[in-house]
Amino acid sequence: MPPYDARGEENRAKRHRAVLIGVEHYTGARNDLPAVATNLRLMREALTDGATGVMRPEDLVVVPEQGGPSATVSPLRVRAALNSARDEVDGLLVVYFAGHGIVRPDGSDLNLMFTDSRVTRDKSHPFVDTLSWRDDVMPELRNSRADWVVVILDCCFAGNALASFSPAAGQNFALLTAAEPGVEIPPGDPGTGTEFTAALHRLLTTGEGEPVTFTRVVAGIRRAMAPLKAVDGHPWIPDELRHGDDVVLAGAADAEPSEPAPAPVPPSPPSPARPHSPSPVPAPPAEVPQTAVTARRRRGTAVPRRLPPALLRRMKRTTTMIVAGVVALAGVGVWLLLRPPGGDCESPMELRVLTDPDLRSTVQKAADAYRERDGDGCRTVGINVYDAKATDAVAAFRSSSLWQEPPAACPASGDCLRPQRDVGAQPDIWIPAAGSAWQRATADGTSGGTASAAAGAGETASDTGKSAVETGKSVVDLDRLGSIAYTPMVLGVPDTLSLAQSLQTDDPLDAIVSGLTGVQDVEILRPDPEATEGALLATDALYASSDSERVSTVEQGMAQVLRPMPTSARGLMCALADGTLSTLEDRAAVLVPEQTLAQFNLSAGVAGRPDCATEALKHRVAYYPSDVPMLDLPFVRVTWDGADRDAVARRAAVDDFHDWLTTDPDAQKCFTDDGFRGVGEGGGPATPEEDSVLRSEDNATAVRERIPATGEGTGDSASLSDTLSRYRKALGPGRVLYLLDNSTSAVSKRVWDGTGGIKELVARSMSSLSARDSFGVRTTAVGEGKTAADLVEFGPNRTAGARKAVTGAKAAAFDARIAEGLATALGTLRDDPADLEQPQLLVLVTDGEDFEAVTDEEQEELVADAGRKPHVRIVTVSLQNGACAPGRFGDRLAEASAGRCLDPADDIAVGLAAEVAKTGTGDAE
Repeated sequence: MPPYDARGEENRAKRHRAVLIGVEHYTGARNDLPAVATNLRLMREALTDGATGVMRPEDLVVVPEQGGPSATVSPLRVRAALNSARDEVDGLLVVYFAGHGIVRPDGSDLNLMFTDSRVTRDKSHPFVDTLSWRDDVMPELRNSRADWVVVILDCCFAGNALASFSPAAGQNFALLTAAEPGVEIPPGDPGTGTEFTAALHRLLTTGEGEPVTFTRVVAGIRRAMAPLKAVDGHPWIPDELRHGDDVVLAGAADAEPSEPAPAPVPPSPPSPARPHSPSPVPAPPAEVPQTAVTARRRRGTAVPRRLPPALLRRMKRTTTMIVAGVVALAGVGVWLLLRPPGGDCESPMELRVLTDPDLRSTVQKAADAYRERDGDGCRTVGINVYDAKATDAVAAFRSSSLWQEPPAACPASGDCLRPQRDVGAQPDIWIPAAGSAWQRATADGTSGGTASAAAGAGETASDTGKSAVETGKSVVDLDRLGSIAYTPMVLGVPDTLSLAQSLQTDDPLDAIVSGLTGVQDVEILRPDPEATEGALLATDALYASSDSERVSTVEQGMAQVLRPMPTSARGLMCALADGTLSTLEDRAAVLVPEQTLAQFNLSAGVAGRPDCATEALKHRVAYYPSDVPMLDLPFVRVTWDGADRDAVARRAAVDDFHDWLTTDPDAQKCFTDDGFRGVGEGGGPATPEEDSVLRSEDNATAVRERIPATGEGTGDSASLSDTLSRYRKALGPGRVLYLLDNSTSAVSKRVWDGTGGIKELVARSMSSLSARDSFGVRTTAVGEGKTAADLVEFGPNRTAGARKAVTGAKAAAFDARIAEGLATALGTLRDDPADLEQPQLLVLVTDGEDFEAVTDEEQEELVADAGRKPHVRIVTVSLQNGACAPGRFGDRLAEASAGRCLDPADDIAVGLAAEVAKTGTGDAE
């Protein structure tokens, strides 16, 4: 198949666009990037060059519109530009970004940084006023209507975006990154731009012999960058991924240039109120600003943008003969001839729909169908769908005035409630996964909570992880109109595991889990309960079924096998399908919506099977806990105080969309095709139709047609708020106690001081702790009959002082009392009943000699103690080879406590920091 060419005859009438984003100025700790201004100029030149360009100047959207060292770029402006391009472009869409990029410590979650972006110490939300490639940019672009999407990233860590490259099925999408994953790049020269973009400009404007396609660009730019070095001397190798055949990014430079035909601007029709005054030559129409709307209208005409050169020459010879006739037709006739199909369309009303991450793709599909259902040529309503963490949405509605007036100041940590940042623009419609979210947002009535009501409902600012100074008031009405679809929460159990079929319906989660775990090794997993309402409801029941265990035990057990926890049910299933977690996948029972399980059960090649599904996934059977509420997808009309300008029309559009979703067969099919249960007579869940995913052959034995009743009192606001509070406490602050082997043998083996030594390893790992955590350090080389000595007393400490104490510690001329030190440390961590919900960690760092000297009897006692409740994870670091081999003491302690053993076969520094980060709340960035 020939490469896609935006200039081709079949594509000339389509809407093409390039969104060029360049961030030159930064207000925080980041350096300005003056070369970015030159980058934007180079990209404009390359894409609109008269001989080789694939775009017209009016096809470009440049952010910022006006450059200069003081020009600012906000994530909201960029998101708006991407949203518009997603909805309006049906030809070629090019997105280019130049600026700073940042990633998390593990290299995940590339964030594009803008003028006011900053990094905080909040591990859940470390980046403020940024856009995540994984969570913000890629989801927008994978829903684009464009024939082709091409993204070019010129920033540090650009290559890390490749890990989250996830185009839709059948979508043509190419991603070009300035360097490979993990590589930082130089800032470039203000006069010539960055090296990568300058090379790209040369390739796009000097191609010879044939058009410059994406694949030619990749090969050419790798050759161009090969002699150069990135930061720290890394080889500079641009990287790419492509989904689809190929796409032309520039014409051949030696081809005969084609003149673009001027895009006509239709004049306004004569006003019937005034008689038309004939004139020999009517005045030409006034120039119309080059907005996205006018550009869209122009492309609706049948006039081609580029004409073949021979035809242009012929037209020039005959222009004089026909111009008078064209002029004579000015006025109403020309307006009628050149008007876009469907008339002179006004900008459609934009409805914003906020939804749950588990629902985003299906709601988007329904919105697309609604937007295209009328055939009159003019859209009257456009729908922008976006998602946010369920807890952020509830908190934002409870303090909805902060949407309009963000807090004047936030704590230095940045952990304050800012709805525009955490959620997005003010929505007109809210579709949470379950009515419980609406109940929490409106605990004092349908208008949403005030500050006092929020406290009364048990979901205070501190409960939501936000600062209390920013609690706002309610300026919104939340009217629940009814459900648009249904899906029950289920425990998806691999069909290779043993579980009585009698437990499939009508039993609480506790009974199902007990029947499952009593006979085999099983891991119970669910997505992040702060992210989706379904995961929160499942967590509420899970905690209720784990009365004998601390919540921290439940959460640390999950974190041990899968971290970070995915933020949606689909993300969880995709992680298990990855193939790198095959051992976990075999024994993972997942708490997910029924529709997610049904989709992932589909065989390869069956319509509706998620793109990430692989043969690594087991077929799962759905068990329906009676104490986990149904996800009933309520449609909530959102009305804002003071929004009176188009209130009547907006309310009518919202109500029409709701009525269409609940009654139109095409709308309901959007949901049933994705495994949801439709709305039946009386408004309740309908029985699945024959063509439903739930009735497919792959799900014949996996799901039940009859939906079990939900137990009374489940999913109420107070219980869910308590569950959120317990969940957050279980993840921190934590309690960490270090035991150091400071015997003289560690000095003689040269593992006490220096790089990679005991002191250095411990000091480095403390970056994962903060003043909110309780921690301490003890040395174990003491005289006979004595306990380990406090180097840093256990309790709240400042990491700087603790590091100084550790690096200044001295060795002692005694053997390390490993057994006594472990037993005493376990007692210390378990002594305070008030802290039993907090995650607890015991870290032993030894040269290995005295560790191996622990007697068999002492080992048996310590291994038994390690497995007792309350739960304390033990991480053993031995600098002696083989200490963590299967069956050895370190391995047995790790297995008994769900901890870990590290020896020289591992990357000890990285591994220890990661283990401490699971418990501590410090900035491990």
